[in-house]
Amino acid sequence: MSLSSLSKDIITLIKQSGEIFENIKANVQPKIIFIHDEKLPLEENDKIYRKLPSGLVETYIVIDRGYYSGIGGIKGHYQAKVRKEGSINEDKYKSIVVYHASGANSRININSTDNSNNYSNDSDLLFKELKVVLEGIIEGDIKEKSLQLLEELKSSKKTPSYLANYQEFIGLLASHMTVIAPFIPALTQLI
Repeated sequence: MSLSSLSKDIITLIKQSGEIFENIKANVQPKIIFIHDEKLPLEENDKIYRKLPSGLVETYIVIDRGYYSGIGGIKGHYQAKVRKEGSINEDKYKSIVVYHASGANSRININSTDNSNNYSNDSDLLFKELKVVLEGIIEGDIKEKSLQLLEELKSSKKTPSYLANYQEFIGLLASHMTVIAPFIPALTQLI
């Protein structure tokens, strides 16, 4: 059985110039049309029509003529890549996603883990949250001294004495670093 015997469809080729070639034997598949007439002047953007048994006509647009020279017992032929006219051109309509993120500390994570930290510019909230953490976790004299230094930090923000208060506060809580570590970047921004 030869490859041309598989060509059961009859198509019509309409060139961009308007020239028409009729009664061409072909094998029509959804995205490729096999044409065994190597002399056919098939080019990209030509149209191929196939009349269905129902009387309806399918129209295909040639994307790549796909000419293959003959070799061995196989004659030269076309394996034309086509797109059905009226179908969506996948390249033209690729999905475009636009994300709008607004507000304080907004972010977008797509198929990823969020390992970022939010640092708010609200220093009053920062000091309130840090006070809650210190009161809830630290015990004894260090708790009293750290709360006192926290108040000094709060009152000295945006002043030259803030840096010295910051260093004393961090030095006092060095052994409790895991507790205050999340607050350090925000405190540092106030220097």
